[in-house]
Amino acid sequence: MFAGNAVFRLWAAALVLSAFVADGAHAHPPGDSVTAAATRFVAQLPAEKRKAVQRPFEDEDRFAVNWLPGRRAGVPLDGLDAKQTATLRALLHHVLSHAGQDRVDAVIATEAALGVLTNSPDYRNPKKYYTAVFGAPSPGKRWGLRFEGHHLSVNLTFDGDKIVSASPLFVGANPETVPEGPDKGLRALGRQVDLARAAVNALAPEQRKKAAGSEEWFSGFLSSPGGRRATLGKPAGLVAVDAPPEAQKQLRALVADYVRTITENYADRYLEWFEREEWPTVRFFWKGGTDPGATYYWRLQGKRFLMEHDGQEGGGHIHSIWRDAEADFGGPGKN
Repeated sequence: MFAGNAVFRLWAAALVLSAFVADGAHAHPPGDSVTAAATRFVAQLPAEKRKAVQRPFEDEDRFAVNWLPGRRAGVPLDGLDAKQTATLRALLHHVLSHAGQDRVDAVIATEAALGVLTNSPDYRNPKKYYTAVFGAPSPGKRWGLRFEGHHLSVNLTFDGDKIVSASPLFVGANPETVPEGPDKGLRALGRQVDLARAAVNALAPEQRKKAAGSEEWFSGFLSSPGGRRATLGKPAGLVAVDAPPEAQKQLRALVADYVRTITENYADRYLEWFEREEWPTVRFFWKGGTDPGATYYWRLQGKRFLMEHDGQEGGGHIHSIWRDAEADFGGPGKN
């Protein structure tokens, strides 16, 4: 399927784009702030694109989270020149951790692979990831940033330079493992998949039965595109603190791995709050198989915290999302 230089050139071009001119990755000017980086990105755009990118803070589109292929508000990667792309990359370095930037790159690279695998490079287009800025980035003011496309939705709300919310955050991958080509073996969400499987496999049989709950509690993926408020559903599954120490270790690592997609100055604060306020109430819910190649679904849910993940098509097509019923989009929740 991958024979022929034309195919490799197509994929190589896509991967160069997905790396966002990665030379100097994870770097930005000393003393630079996120408001300055966002302002610089918007200012570099011509008037028409600037109008498309910058929206009012309360624009309804800010809440229209979507992870399906298609157009978005803002400007796509293929609407940026090299300098603008580099400036966007620098902006993302302010808000994503090193691991988070690698994860975002891996999601986009997997999209490029999917385009080749399915012979649909226009539909599975790694250049169609859109950036939008909501409000005016400035000290003392609320504003938002979104970077979104197929299987990816990063939604950040700021008070000046401080991130006050990093949810909803959606990351997905299809295929879970790239089967061939230059990125053979790439697993955009591999650590998340492995940690969750290790957690459920650490449960005793009776605990695994509790984690599965009952059929009346299972309605599948609770989140849907365009949902402004998180849907928590009925508490179901095993109370996490009743799990064996090894399973608790894996579940805590799973939450941390996801939250640490975002820069540490937010992630550390959120995880401290999570451990103190949410962890004692969290339930772990699992449906489906536990071995590689099985279709499955899991959910971690507390009083307001929700993290859910499904592995469709034998676990080869993954969706996962982190939501906070109070803090999404910079709501009233404090952490």
